[in-house]
Amino acid sequence: MVWVAGYHVVDPGSGRYLGRDDPELHARGWRIAGVAGAGAYHADALASEAVAPGRPLRLRRDAGNPHDPNAIAVEGGDEQVGWVPRELAAELAPDLDAGRPWSAVVLRERRDSPRDPRTGLTMLLAPAPAIELRLPGRQSPGGSSPS
Repeated sequence: MVWVAGYHVVDPGSGRYLGRDDPELHARGWRIAGVAGAGAYHADALASEAVAPGRPLRLRRDAGNPHDPNAIAVEGGDEQVGWVPRELAAELAPDLDAGRPWSAVVLRERRDSPRDPRTGLTMLLAPAPAIELRLPGRQSPGGSSPS
């Protein structure tokens, strides 16, 4: 059993949940993906509150990566927490190389139980300088009030 906590993407007009492969999500240019290698190679970084659900992530192009010329590192706080999955990195790398912005935010976290350490992250990516979560009636995770 795995414990998952965090947020879901919801269409603001209809209130309908938008799943990872929802055509409407893709039509907006948004992507949902797991952070590759997070649990296996970056377990210490996963413990940081900088990668809690709702927190922003940085995408850093790593064109010199010997394993993947399209590699994009995912960073939270001051540490790398993993990679954009290879297939998605191939889609995003040309945009990043051309100077077009992409942003990411932690959407959900995985743990073996609520008391265990994080074992993985799911992120929302969008072709924009920043992603702002809007939480009805609550403060957003970054501390600003939702609009």
